[in-house]
Amino acid sequence: MTQQERWGHWRPAFRSGESVRLVRAWYRRVECPACGAAAGRACRSPSGYATNEHRARRDAAGQPPYEEWRQQGLIPENRHIPVPALLDACRAAREEFGIDESVGDAVAVVRNVLTDLIGIALGDDTTFDRLDDATRALVLARGPEGSADVITVLASLVVTLTRRLAEPDGDPDALLTALIRSQVDHARRHRVHTRKT
Repeated sequence: MTQQERWGHWRPAFRSGESVRLVRAWYRRVECPACGAAAGRACRSPSGYATNEHRARRDAAGQPPYEEWRQQGLIPENRHIPVPALLDACRAAREEFGIDESVGDAVAVVRNVLTDLIGIALGDDTTFDRLDDATRALVLARGPEGSADVITVLASLVVTLTRRLAEPDGDPDALLTALIRSQVDHARRHRVHTRKT
């Protein structure tokens, strides 16, 4: 797995090598009015080092014909790779509770596990596989791969505890929300108290 795949693998590669080469050649087909670089040569900084094309050179060359290049098949069409749904749940949790990213991730994973309570109660392996996949997608977006299994196990333990605390007629999701709110409030009070002392 490459570094690009490991960190945010769903993000599109905005700057592929072929596109950059075409754009650079397009701008370099004219002489640079700013630094005097000849056509086909790189622009130069005041200290003489090669640099990106100056604004005056880009203006003189005009807008690159991206659409024409696409029609000729010189640059690939932009592929839309969907963002994992779990990331939206993380953002929603951060906004709902006013918490940081790592805690939002944990809340989203636990809620994801809570939605699959029936599969977990039945000991369904495919449910655990789906949870592992969702967690792995989140961890791939956030950081090292190895922690996905740990997050899944911890989320399962939290769900088990929440179900037991909610009692047979209780709502585990409502209990989890109340627990998170109380912990966030406690942490904020503790932070304010620490600042005063």
